[in-house]
Amino acid sequence: MSTQTAPSTSDIWAVISKEITGIQLLWEAVEGMYFKQVSPSGLALLDQDAPLLFRLMQTAMMESLLMRMSRLMDPAATGTKPNLSLKQLTSTDPELGPVVSGVCEAWDASTLKDIRNKYLSHNDLARSLTEEHTLAIPLSNGDVEAMRGLAAALRSLRRVVSQKVSGAPYLDGALDSQMSHEIDVLGRTIMAGSCFYRLLPEHGFLQEALATTEADATHQINQKK
Repeated sequence: MSTQTAPSTSDIWAVISKEITGIQLLWEAVEGMYFKQVSPSGLALLDQDAPLLFRLMQTAMMESLLMRMSRLMDPAATGTKPNLSLKQLTSTDPELGPVVSGVCEAWDASTLKDIRNKYLSHNDLARSLTEEHTLAIPLSNGDVEAMRGLAAALRSLRRVVSQKVSGAPYLDGALDSQMSHEIDVLGRTIMAGSCFYRLLPEHGFLQEALATTEADATHQINQKK
């Protein structure tokens, strides 16, 4: 019976790097949509017109961020089962210990682990019966700052480790630009739609253009049937 070869540092790092990319994209989306809104912004209109949806999106992204970050901080193994974590990475290459320990210390210094355990990992009955139930996990301004710092620390770690493991730096600025562009497009699209429908009742040429567009769309649909 053959034994499975233990994964190498590069094998583990290839997957962790993808996890950090996911964290980076999620954080840039949350940062752009909820913490760095530029006024006037179509996102403000979305918050005004569909507040429940807008806040549910924030809750879902923040919970996903917190869980993704916390999984990377897990021990190298749980029982006999190895984890995909930063400590697993250092178990294959102890020289990565100093750069990894800085990220782990930032995590330990925050209250994010307690929040994860209390609100996301378990449904504590006593807490649920004594606290008001809300869909959003309670994150203070300090917690948000801690998440911002961890996202930055993980990106810094990726640059350092990528250089060591693959011999080439990891350039991630394009991801920031793409996310910023897409959020900007979303905001401008919402604002354009709002402006269009505000003007529509008083401008006959807009009503005519809308009717023509709808007629063309209906014609194309009928042709495909």
